[in-house]
Amino acid sequence: MSPSPAVVQPDQELIIEILNELDIDFTFDSDGDLAISTDALTVFFLFGAEGDLFTIRTFYDRHYAIEEKPVLLTALNEWNTDTMWPKVYAFTPDNGVIRVIGDAQLYIGAGVTREHLTTIVAHWVRFAIKFHRWLTDRLAFEDENSDP
Repeated sequence: MSPSPAVVQPDQELIIEILNELDIDFTFDSDGDLAISTDALTVFFLFGAEGDLFTIRTFYDRHYAIEEKPVLLTALNEWNTDTMWPKVYAFTPDNGVIRVIGDAQLYIGAGVTREHLTTIVAHWVRFAIKFHRWLTDRLAFEDENSDP
């Protein structure tokens, strides 16, 4: 029987190591949260207060008007039905402007292998970007096919 791979307890330092290995530039926000930031989106790497949940949360920078909500929700539901992650949703703060947020989560309470964590980070970042491209194309298709 071959030995089981070593299990690690993910933390911010390990995610930084992995991002460096993947050659992904990162930054920190004013709260010290680790993030990848582009013109179109910001991906945060967050750990639950109990240390048992690792979340990659993406804030997409395009804002939507309330009138766009029905078409936007249809597109988000389509993505969520067809795709495992990120799960995306519309958030409407008090200013009435709709933002799209994506979440992917992994239970890490028992630890994970480093190889699995590296794969998860790479895929989740890639799919956060893929969703942005998909939504842009999907909404452009809606605009092209809407009644004048």
